[in-house]
Amino acid sequence: SHSSRHTHRTMTRLATIPGVCPASTSGSAAAPRARSRARRLAVLARSWQGQNARGARSASGAHRVKVPLPSEGPLAPPPDVVDAVDAWPWRGGLEPCGDHDLASVEVEGTIPRDLSGSFYRVGPGRIRVGKDRYAHWFDGDGMIFGAELDGSSNTARAACKMVRTPRLAKQERAGDDAGVAVRGAWTQARSNLANLFNFPTNPANTSPLFHAGRLLVLCEGGAPIEVDPLSLETVGERVFGPNLPMGFSAHAKKDARDGRLYTWGLCKPPAVGFQVAKLAADGRVEKVVSLPLDTPEFTLIHDCAMSDRFLAFVVPPWKLRLDKVAGALSGATSFGHSFDWRDDLGTHLVIIEKATMAVVHQGTIPAMSTYHFAGAYEEVAEVPANRGDRGGSRDEHGDPFEFCGYTGFGDAECADDDALDVGNGKEENGEKDAEDEPRTRELLHILVNRLNGDRRALEANFSSMYDSVWDPAGYNTLCDYVVDLGTGALLSSEALVPTGDAAWGGKGDVDDGQLPMEFPVTAPGARFRKPRFVYTLGFTGGGAGYFDSVQKLDAGACKWRDGVRVCQRSGAHKTRVMPPGVFPSEVEFVPKKAGEVSEEEEDDGYLLYLEYDSRVHRSSLVILDAADIEGKELARVKMPYHVPHTFHGTFKRAGEGAR
Repeated sequence: SHSSRHTHRTMTRLATIPGVCPASTSGSAAAPRARSRARRLAVLARSWQGQNARGARSASGAHRVKVPLPSEGPLAPPPDVVDAVDAWPWRGGLEPCGDHDLASVEVEGTIPRDLSGSFYRVGPGRIRVGKDRYAHWFDGDGMIFGAELDGSSNTARAACKMVRTPRLAKQERAGDDAGVAVRGAWTQARSNLANLFNFPTNPANTSPLFHAGRLLVLCEGGAPIEVDPLSLETVGERVFGPNLPMGFSAHAKKDARDGRLYTWGLCKPPAVGFQVAKLAADGRVEKVVSLPLDTPEFTLIHDCAMSDRFLAFVVPPWKLRLDKVAGALSGATSFGHSFDWRDDLGTHLVIIEKATMAVVHQGTIPAMSTYHFAGAYEEVAEVPANRGDRGGSRDEHGDPFEFCGYTGFGDAECADDDALDVGNGKEENGEKDAEDEPRTRELLHILVNRLNGDRRALEANFSSMYDSVWDPAGYNTLCDYVVDLGTGALLSSEALVPTGDAAWGGKGDVDDGQLPMEFPVTAPGARFRKPRFVYTLGFTGGGAGYFDSVQKLDAGACKWRDGVRVCQRSGAHKTRVMPPGVFPSEVEFVPKKAGEVSEEEEDDGYLLYLEYDSRVHRSSLVILDAADIEGKELARVKMPYHVPHTFHGTFKRAGEGAR
């Protein structure tokens, strides 16, 4: 089970391990610089959140767009929603669009001839029932969008349908005038009787996935919902086995090599806790195991990272308060709004081996909040003996040692590579202590979003999207968490690439480093190795008030110099900034060829994303050359309606098997 077939066995010196640069408190000025930068960003995050708390703001200048919302009919919004959209045009993308049957749509430009297949997106199709708003974005009733592309004829068809869950059917029977009629995870029904002893319902609103020959819509709220891949009509709930967890993860991980699917969710009552399951390519349940947590309290595990051999769960201390458990479970109070942040608990890290489903390591790391991952990969490298063991010195953030700010991908804020200071200054003179002799270690790199600001503030925004105001504190920094697989020690938690200051009000350019971001995506051919490129949604701070850019982060190529691998900052990040009033969705990378690819071929593909244009209240599917995201778009598929903001998507090539 410990095959090294996909493990990149690169022998590297200490300076090339992310965050494992010289950790001296006296010999390196880089560690204070890194901590100073972290403190500065933390202060900026608090400052932005303070501005939000002081009162509502609105778009101005070129970003103050008048959104042509419908003024009559079933989709016409109430006055308070009109006012909310007038303040921030991006909010127009929260509005429902209704059902649209599969039909031909306009294509501008040329769809590449080798790009034929179906593009799907899933998200909340509505977050209000008449005048009543859902109490969280994640409670919105699910919707699926699909676009069928034919590169040989340069034509496209598209459809958009609500996912017809049992809860949606019940809500429709009650009518909009009845307000919210069914209980959600965060939203209480208007009638108390509809809440009592009723578990939150499944909105089916998060992500699409093909498995066992079916197109499924996933959400933590319940079993997957099957939809027809062409018409997008709802087929019904798909239960793969009676012994699966009660919920089904919104981000179930599929290993494309063998077709196996890994999912997780709450245990079925009366059991308490989480379980992880492995499903075969045909849908058979192969194994279900318990996921050990640090406390018995309910928590939310939205995503995990999958490498060649492991699943890594990073579980923030966002916990259901013990004093609210009874009320939440009985339905007397909101389930989701009974959670709170427990900084004192730290974040729980669990690593599970895929082959055996055995827990390899579990433990506590410094508290951080996350929703999404860019992936994970394994590496064998040389690490100083005293850096791979548990314990050791801890810095002010509680990490195992003091960081010098090195990201492992070129953010070389360390001392000179050829004059390493490991705490006693001897290596600077060519001497080494025996205890500092490097040892070969197997490492797991977990590429994880780390929230810039406060989780409570983030959830408050999600809880009232029509009133939410977004800033860098509500977004993330993509980080590289490096774990020693021999000891379970967290060796590093630095940014994958340096962060820029532009979005925080600095004078830098948007291409200087990673922007406050969400929804990281990598090329499928680089899934189980260090990716060269990561594509994200960015927030430039330019006045749009929401995601306004697509960024291509260059993790940088490492080169050998005098027998030592040296990683320098590449400075090759690219950013596509949208015009005022235009807002992109998460991108989908579609490679030109299947299978693993080299670093040089990694961006040989296409980026597809939905774009909401508030100026006309319409959406388009945009196709870019992934190698040149700032260049002219290849094609634009124009819908005669808008598609509400979506969460996640997938692409299936024409003629590809339905496994």
